[in-house]
Amino acid sequence: MSDNVSSDETTESHNRNFVQLSRSYLREMRALARSNPVAHELLYYLVETMGKTTNAVVVSYATLCEVLQVSRPTAARAVKKLKTDCWVDAVKIGSATAYCVNERVFWQSRQNQRKYAKFSATVIAAGSEQEKEFFDRSKTKLTYIPVIQAGDSVVTGNEKLDPPDQGDLDLT
Repeated sequence: MSDNVSSDETTESHNRNFVQLSRSYLREMRALARSNPVAHELLYYLVETMGKTTNAVVVSYATLCEVLQVSRPTAARAVKKLKTDCWVDAVKIGSATAYCVNERVFWQSRQNQRKYAKFSATVIAAGSEQEKEFFDRSKTKLTYIPVIQAGDSVVTGNEKLDPPDQGDLDLT
C-alpha cells in the first residue's frame, strides 16, 4: 500500500463495493424470505442497484417484471409488501417511481453520513421499454459541437483567410 495515500482514501476505495446491514433486521429478513420470496429478491435487487449515498433507485414496473421474471401483479404485490413492512418507501416522480431502501437497514456510506437527505437515484431503463425509434436513433451519429479552446481562432462566416504560414506550424 502506498505511503502517500491516506487511510480514509484507501478504506473508501477498498469498501466501494460494500453494503452495510444492521444485524437487528436479520430475523425480519429471514421472515420476509419465507413469507414472500419475490419481495425478498426485489429488496436485494434494490440494495444491489441503489445509489451509494442515497439508497434510491428509479425503475419501472416493466423493468422490475423483466428482472424478477414475474408478472406485473406479482411485482406489485412484492412492492406493496416491502412498503407495508417499511423495507422501502416509494416516491412518485411523474409516472416514474423512486424506491428508497430503508437506510436504517442497509447503507453504503459512512454511518455518520446517514443523516443527510440528498436525493438522487440510480435510474434503470430496460431496452424492452424503449420505443423502436430509440434504437434507430441510437445508430445515428450525433451532431458534433466544436469546443473552442483558449488561443483558437474563430471563423464565423465567409471571411477571406490568409494562407497558413509555415512559421505557424509546429514541425517538431
